[in-house]
Amino acid sequence: MPGSTKGKLLISNSSVIQDFFHKSIILMVDHDEDGAFGLVLNKPTEQTLESLIKNLPDTEHADRTVYAGGPVDNMFVTIVHNHKASRDPGVEIIPGIFMARSYDTLVEVLQSPECSFRVFQGYSGWSPGQLEGEFEKLSWVLAEPKEEMIFQASDSEDLWKDALRSKGGIYKYFVEHTKDPLLN
Repeated sequence: MPGSTKGKLLISNSSVIQDFFHKSIILMVDHDEDGAFGLVLNKPTEQTLESLIKNLPDTEHADRTVYAGGPVDNMFVTIVHNHKASRDPGVEIIPGIFMARSYDTLVEVLQSPECSFRVFQGYSGWSPGQLEGEFEKLSWVLAEPKEEMIFQASDSEDLWKDALRSKGGIYKYFVEHTKDPLLN
């Protein structure tokens, strides 16, 4: 069991988790003795940037999908991006990848042509000891994040399988050879 999952990916064990987190991948923003906080990478919503954010400047990204960061607080809107030249990039999750809640940062990122980003509504949160308990129940597999996975726009289940494949070994084998790679 890890001491902290900050800056890691949590990949759900679908044979254990059957709720909102079924076949999900979570980018962990913070994890300490006070609890844990992360954003689900592979749960697209019906929302677009334009429908979620009022007074959004004209941008080619207006119809971009917003992702459900988790089941907690759908008024919590955040952007994860790689625009390190931003005036206020926000919190650095892993080297070169930031999370921000500022409208000004969002606009700056949208106007930067070389920037990758994803916008989230809501978040995933755990009280002290809760995530550790889920690890004891084998609910999660821990993985190192890769930038391309964080910003990958693919089917939510495909992204989940890609994350397991990236772990290699037995995870890769079961993704390619069983209906549910975590049943064994």
